[in-house]
Amino acid sequence: MEPKQKILIVDDSEINRAMLKEILGEGYEYLEAENGLRAIEILRRRTDIALVLLDLIMPEMDGFDVLRVMQCYAWQEEIPVIVISAAEDTRSVERAYDMGVADYIRRPFERVMVLRRVKNALMLYAKQKRLTRLVTDQVYEKEHNSVLMINILSHVVEFRNSESGQHVLHIRTLTDLLLHQLVQKTDRYQLDESDISLISTASALHDIGKIMIPEEILNKPGRLTEEEYATIKTHTTEGSRILKGLAIGQDEPLVKVAHAICRWHHERWDGGGYPDRLKGDEIPIAAQVVALADVYDALTSERCYKQAYSHEKAVDMILHGECGSFNPLMMECLKESSELLRTELQRSEYDRGFRHETRRLSEEILHREALPREDRAQRLLDLERERTAFYAEQRGGIQFDYDILSGSVTVVNRYEDPVNRTQKLDFDKGMGLTFLSGKDRRKLLDAIAAATPEEPDAAFPVLIAVDQEYRLHRLVMHTMWSRAGVRHCVSVVGQITDDHARLQELMLGNVNSDQPEALLECLKGFFDIVRLVDPENTKVLSLGKDGRLTEMPGTCHMVWNKSGRCENCISSKALARKESLNKIEFKDEQAYFVMAKYVEVGGRGCVLEMVSKLSDGRWLDMGGRRMLLDRGSNFDRSAFVDSLTGAYSRQYFECFLAESEQVEGVVMIDVDHFKEVNDRFGHLVGDKALQSVAQSILSNLRQTDVLVRYGGDEFLLLVPHIRPGEHVIQRVREAAASARVEGYPELELSASVGGVCGVHPLTEAIRQADEKMYQNKAERKN
Repeated sequence: MEPKQKILIVDDSEINRAMLKEILGEGYEYLEAENGLRAIEILRRRTDIALVLLDLIMPEMDGFDVLRVMQCYAWQEEIPVIVISAAEDTRSVERAYDMGVADYIRRPFERVMVLRRVKNALMLYAKQKRLTRLVTDQVYEKEHNSVLMINILSHVVEFRNSESGQHVLHIRTLTDLLLHQLVQKTDRYQLDESDISLISTASALHDIGKIMIPEEILNKPGRLTEEEYATIKTHTTEGSRILKGLAIGQDEPLVKVAHAICRWHHERWDGGGYPDRLKGDEIPIAAQVVALADVYDALTSERCYKQAYSHEKAVDMILHGECGSFNPLMMECLKESSELLRTELQRSEYDRGFRHETRRLSEEILHREALPREDRAQRLLDLERERTAFYAEQRGGIQFDYDILSGSVTVVNRYEDPVNRTQKLDFDKGMGLTFLSGKDRRKLLDAIAAATPEEPDAAFPVLIAVDQEYRLHRLVMHTMWSRAGVRHCVSVVGQITDDHARLQELMLGNVNSDQPEALLECLKGFFDIVRLVDPENTKVLSLGKDGRLTEMPGTCHMVWNKSGRCENCISSKALARKESLNKIEFKDEQAYFVMAKYVEVGGRGCVLEMVSKLSDGRWLDMGGRRMLLDRGSNFDRSAFVDSLTGAYSRQYFECFLAESEQVEGVVMIDVDHFKEVNDRFGHLVGDKALQSVAQSILSNLRQTDVLVRYGGDEFLLLVPHIRPGEHVIQRVREAAASARVEGYPELELSASVGGVCGVHPLTEAIRQADEKMYQNKAERKN
């Protein structure tokens, strides 16, 4: 008994759904969706739906939006859609047909009309699928027979040569893998999937010329004489002569590629090969890759004149030039795909051949746009495989899957309790990913808009609240695209992970490692500026691919808008001490966190500078306290924030601020009569008074201003940039005077304030501001 065909009925009216089931009878199995969003979920999950009956006017997502999603995924090529709607305007009907529906039935309708049109649509699509299978089978049989004939002919040559019957298949597998690795590294050779398939198939004929070589020479177990070796070398020209002598097929791409491979697969990159001593890219890429594959298989196979070498030994011999000179790009491909080569060549012959044919034929069929597709299940499987591959490379944190077409996002948040860990929400209506700030949410949307099928990935830092504390995280996203027709971004998968451990791992990384450029690129994902500098000569250094450092034009202090050397250069100190140092620097109205780490590159000492812009979303406001998210320190945050006042601690100032170059304004603040407050009201009230003054001043500061509790009742205010006409000192005095202690209305608070502007270095500015503060205190007493 054949299984019943499945029909999906999409209508927000339960009565309408029941009526359609009653009309169509028990010959079908039914799935129901009360809105478009639910219908898309079912279509994504099920691959066995034979027909969709669709209403147009529905909540959540209407029928036209469902059709738009189905168009994007090319589902209508396999699943017919019949619209059943009360909408009678011609525009709606035309729009539905334009979006690919198989039929349109207006309400009210007659029972027989619905029954017949459903049967007709199912019959039509069933015939189309049978035709697809027939064409696919014919294509497969034709291609299979062609490949089989080539393999038989090649095996005849190998049998005569007493070589392993697997040599031809090994060459084909190696050629295919190396070419796929090559196209990922460069587009120099303009190879697509059909070119790779063609070269891999033609590679089987690389030694066809050996059929003209005497058997006693081919199978001689000892060393060949010069004359015998010269005879062996003629197999390249003999093979090309055989192919040139074909009466038919000279214009066929397969014959042309096979000829190039036969004649030139013993040429070498430096011109030291034969028969024509071609060099570099004078050698066709097909011959280059087969040459490398042939050498590798010869080394790893047992021959009448030698034992087999191990995979590791063979690769090492090739990379060290013991087997001739090859294209450097091809050598990189061999090195990078080494483990994959080993794995593939260990597969059974049947498995490898089946995998190769399946991939090649599926690519061929799916790229012939004239053929109707019956690969919806495969496309869905590909999307799920892509999701799995992405998540497998990530770990922990928060995962999200944003379906752009439906507007919904599924979030798995491992910071939540198990009950609320997984949620599905409407992202387009502002729900879902609510743990992202507005700014980070815009970053995500901008990254999605900028993505392309060729560059589908992006990564950037975000702030996430964890256990009531904001922490820096890294958001990595991967956009997924429709495979058919005009390509559209259909969904985005992402992972948000805590960056602290990863940053510490990178910070311990060695710039003098095998891949210094990769380390610097990783650090650029965390910092706004990453550069190598020579502070002694005030130069920025460029790291070349050969690992050498070259000096760049200009000076390293130009980034701070300074015309001369920095007075308190942290990089100079890091170089002299051969250690890592941190500080905060200011430029215009922005604050920057600077890390300087001593490194050696090629034996030359220099400094790795990493700079983060701190005023751009990294100043955190927590309970009225302005806090700086320090990404480079191993210290606990409490060590840097004064627990009583919420200002920064003296330790924080000494660690990060004491050597700042470009603080424009410095203000010293001393709470008046603080000892008297303690003596009269007690230390508890004194603490509340100090806390109130600090909070009042903090609430009147700009985001880049920094307030430090410098000593008992003294505060230091650093103002990076002062606008014309701005009265900082007056603002601070008024803020202190407005402070109050709850329950003590008679307690009036005030502060003595002194400040300077444009004084450098910072130590001198603090000294002068302190003098002016004591002058102000004396004036107030008088």
